[in-house]
Amino acid sequence: MFKKLMISSIVAISSLSAPLQMSAAAMENEISVYLDGEKLQFDVYPRMINGSTLVPMRTIFEKLGASIAWDNSNLSIKAKKGDQSIYLVIGKKEATINGVSLKLSQAPVMIDNVTYVPLRFISESMGTTVGWLSKNKTVTISSIPLEKVKVTRVKDGDTFIGRYTDGTIAGKQAVFRLIGVDTPETLNGPVQFYGPEASKYTKEQLTGKTVYISRDQTDDPYGRVLAYVYLEDGIFFNAALVSNGFARSMAIEPNTRWEELFGQLESRAKEENKGMWVQKDSPKSIIDPFKNYVENKGKELGIVQGEFHPEQLITKEQLLKSLLIVLFPETKAVLLAKSFYDLSQDEQFKEILKYAINAGLVLKDEIVHSNEPVTSAEAASILKRALSLDSMEQGTTLSDFGIYSLHTNANEKLTYTDAMLLMEKTNNAYLPIKDYIYHLKEAAKETELIDQLSLTLSDRAMAEKISSFANQMSLSSLTDADELTILKSGAADILKAVTKDIKTNWKDILNLTQIKKAIGNANDSLDKADRALREALDVN
Repeated sequence: MFKKLMISSIVAISSLSAPLQMSAAAMENEISVYLDGEKLQFDVYPRMINGSTLVPMRTIFEKLGASIAWDNSNLSIKAKKGDQSIYLVIGKKEATINGVSLKLSQAPVMIDNVTYVPLRFISESMGTTVGWLSKNKTVTISSIPLEKVKVTRVKDGDTFIGRYTDGTIAGKQAVFRLIGVDTPETLNGPVQFYGPEASKYTKEQLTGKTVYISRDQTDDPYGRVLAYVYLEDGIFFNAALVSNGFARSMAIEPNTRWEELFGQLESRAKEENKGMWVQKDSPKSIIDPFKNYVENKGKELGIVQGEFHPEQLITKEQLLKSLLIVLFPETKAVLLAKSFYDLSQDEQFKEILKYAINAGLVLKDEIVHSNEPVTSAEAASILKRALSLDSMEQGTTLSDFGIYSLHTNANEKLTYTDAMLLMEKTNNAYLPIKDYIYHLKEAAKETELIDQLSLTLSDRAMAEKISSFANQMSLSSLTDADELTILKSGAADILKAVTKDIKTNWKDILNLTQIKKAIGNANDSLDKADRALREALDVN
């Protein structure tokens, strides 16, 4: 079982002797220890003894503010931080934690006047999260609070959908994007080299599993949860992806806690030609097809005109034009020929522009002030308006429908590549989302009728049961395919109860018959909304 490990991790007390010098061979086998993203510097290096990592502890205790005491008469160590107290004796495979005796797999040892203590035992005792990257001889230790998540679906190598399983948000579903790493694409554009392998690895490691996540400074503007992910055995999954060549390091401010480690792991993977870094596939062979794809798809969607570079910033006007072309292809010829200001004077286009403003696709001030590069946050706002998602329950995000940007910073400016990917996702999801919202509204109408009719029933127990079902539907956010399935199941159950009551309750038979019809209609609308939502998620 996974252990949430607090931070007072590796324990060992170093004497005041001079630092030991290491040979080149020893340096090659050096064990690195990272604590909350910082590489720890020890006076002497950690050691591997009988399969256990032992480390000198004075450095980490000083960083953590823990008090330590050394008793030379019996070669014992006492360490205390907060309400945790540990007692160990050199050479003994037994320790006490807050007075409770426990067995050790490896006893503390003294070598060249330096005291070493087994890292795993001390870390688990004090509550930190500890992982071991065996190929890189690297220990990762994190003191950040964790949230428990059940992975329900893996989208690609660095993105998955999961559901929180404890705390006040238990049951809530979210899209999770791994922080600090980037796997080759399999969904956004052409399949990149080693993308399928990275996606397969993540699916094998995470699908259906319980994982533990911690966060950095921010989430992204498209509603994804940016996460550092730990497996049940404490393995730091983000780091494992980079270490095994399934991902590159990708540092985006302000979420850069583990940037140094990821950079070191990428360099090592490149040196060893692991995974995506195998030499036979040069960077050019990976980039050129994507550039061609961006150009071709960009032209199709009205984004690319003339000479361009995939990383060139796109203006708000260009984004708005592209969005209108995606949603209304018949406007392409006119939109590409003129600016918004010129178009606003064009009689033929005035009706289109009027509709776009009324529909919330374009704001009046955006027509005047639209030549500045557009940010992720601005793009998210525009797309939510365009897809009518801004009218839904507060908290509904684009990522609920599989639409999100590669950027994690709300103020990051969009490139042509970013815009093309967003437009393609919007194009794919527009009709399914439109159908989804329509059928939800139809279900809501029936829900109101069901609730009103329940008030007319003489059988109060049945009335309360029906009203409870109606409230469940009206309170639901309905942006989750699993949640819709649960509601449909509830509708089927209440429909059976009403059908049974009709046979015996002649007094309420007319109203019960109306309720039965309304529940059937609501369930039919929910079923159609469910199919539309799943289509929106599948196409993206």
